[in-house]
Amino acid sequence: MIILKDLSRSRRQIIIEEAAVLFNDKGYSSTSMKDIANSIGVKAASLYNHIESKQEILSVLLLFIANKFQEGIEDIDKSSYSFNEKLKEIIKMHIRVSIENRHITALITQDWKHLEEPSLTEFKTIRTNYQTVLKKILSNGMESGEFKITHLDITLNVILSSLRWIYNTEIYDNISNVGLAELERTILEIVFSGIEE
Repeated sequence: MIILKDLSRSRRQIIIEEAAVLFNDKGYSSTSMKDIANSIGVKAASLYNHIESKQEILSVLLLFIANKFQEGIEDIDKSSYSFNEKLKEIIKMHIRVSIENRHITALITQDWKHLEEPSLTEFKTIRTNYQTVLKKILSNGMESGEFKITHLDITLNVILSSLRWIYNTEIYDNISNVGLAELERTILEIVFSGIEE
């Protein structure tokens, strides 16, 4: 069960949590409000006492996870760590947030495209800001000699790609017996074998 920690444990939250699971299993487009109601054992009409629409649910979920990642990377960027240490902490944070919110992060790959304005622009802005901070850390690390000089945009996207597969619950389930520490260690070794001086 997903817990959105910034919301009280209410009927509204239960609806949002169950919807996240259904969106992940069936896809946003294929999930109806009736499906969500059935999953929590209520009539579909009663959902509207707590939530305006399926679109509102998607917006709440995606903006929650986008802000979670953004807050994490900003805290690390403000730290006094070296660029090498910052990158390691960002990767570990990204893995932890992804695993702790698996059904929500699964929505990032495709279902964000169903967001409507103004949530769509807000989501894309947060995503761009995250990538900008990560790119800056990589660039500064290359300039300082902590990282190899490589093509910056390619390096950025290789690192992000090495993390995005975790969003896919079907793929992740195949290695669900792997502990968090081992997962972090393995991904860090793979990433840093390519960029560390």
